[in-house]
Amino acid sequence: MGSDPALEHAPDPDEAPAHEVEVGAFRLGRTPVTNAQYGTFVEATGQTPPAAWPGGTVPLGRELHPVMYVSWDEAAAFCRWAGGFLPTEAQWERAARGDDRRTWPWGDHPPRAADAVLELTDTRPVGGRVPGAGPFDHLDLAGNAWEWTSSHLRAYPYDPGDGREGDGPGLRVVRGGAFIHGPAEARCSYRHGMLPGTVDHYVGFRLAAAPGVAVDGIELLDVPTGVVRLGNDPRPSHGEAPMDEAPRHTSGVEAVELTATPVTNQQYAAFVAATGRAAPIHWGDGDAPAELERHPVTHVDWHDAAAFCAWAGGRLPTESEWEKGARGDDGRLYPWGDGTPDARRAHAGEGMKHGATATVGAAPAGASPYGLLDMAGNVWEWVSSAYRPYPYDAGDGREDTTRDESRVLRGGSFASLTAGHLRCARRSASRPGRRSAHIGFRVARPAADQRKDDR
Repeated sequence: MGSDPALEHAPDPDEAPAHEVEVGAFRLGRTPVTNAQYGTFVEATGQTPPAAWPGGTVPLGRELHPVMYVSWDEAAAFCRWAGGFLPTEAQWERAARGDDRRTWPWGDHPPRAADAVLELTDTRPVGGRVPGAGPFDHLDLAGNAWEWTSSHLRAYPYDPGDGREGDGPGLRVVRGGAFIHGPAEARCSYRHGMLPGTVDHYVGFRLAAAPGVAVDGIELLDVPTGVVRLGNDPRPSHGEAPMDEAPRHTSGVEAVELTATPVTNQQYAAFVAATGRAAPIHWGDGDAPAELERHPVTHVDWHDAAAFCAWAGGRLPTESEWEKGARGDDGRLYPWGDGTPDARRAHAGEGMKHGATATVGAAPAGASPYGLLDMAGNVWEWVSSAYRPYPYDAGDGREDTTRDESRVLRGGSFASLTAGHLRCARRSASRPGRRSAHIGFRVARPAADQRKDDR
């Protein structure tokens, strides 16, 4: 179930090819250099203060924020003064990635607010995102400030002997993303080049040093000798996955039958007639409109859907059962596979203002591995599960239908404007009392062999 966030952010061409480089032991600042630390350098050397310092002094309240508005030359000068150097691109990625090809310094789950300073309007004090520590306990390697490295921006494979670590003009590599960026730019392997004279509000740096070197006022952590796995091989993007789809995981599912299509207005009419339950509001006089008989019933809330299923001898599918029915065993992106959605496969992309439901099963090319239709598009479908974080655990209370919790919707609808809503792993949720023109449901019940065993 769910998505692997590492597959949602395709690498840029300059990250290829993936390759290995041996990196000797070195030390690296646990955090980026702060305004206060840079202030000591300014006082000791007479270096021109950063442009962001009013009156040439460290701004009050920003002492522990990463220093910004420093050029590559100014960052390198600080490092020399402190007895160290700017890290090479390979050293920086070694510190961020360790001995594996993790996507972000903390691993492969997408960034959370506790992990990294991302998608904000300003920096934050360094070291405040402890859960986002890298493999050697460095902090802020993703987000807060882009960090200068010593390396010129050149094509991979990385070779320190090809001149990229020398003097001369040309773009220098920055790493790690900044507070303005999102998950893609914060990946360990993301590279960007800037002219060394660039002075900007989201570019800082951290100090590297030789083993055994100590610097007053700066915490340096050891990075042992090892092989860094630089970059990524090309692969297509699977489209960005929301954080609620992570982590990707497996969930045992007993054999179950799902109706081939969502429940139709015609089928729901029989339920209304038999039980006296209120008809959906769009039926007008209380009867299902003839032209909509084979369309999925809509304007039914979660309670209505559950009541119909019980009357029909079944129940709403769990979130796990629904995704298994849509995805099968191979982790496919869409019910039909990984091919791009089109009108033959899914009724979607129309928007609420102009769109409407279609006859169920009208897109047979979109069938799931088990022949289920309309698992992508037409209507979002209620499932039994409460909307809770993954991993999915049927025993944690999310399948308790007596609880007043938001319930999960699956599959996208005619109103979904992007293909991302049609992916098998996509989750949405609403309060159980919601009734809408683009929400319906289908029925689950034990598989035929199970029903025989129960007799």
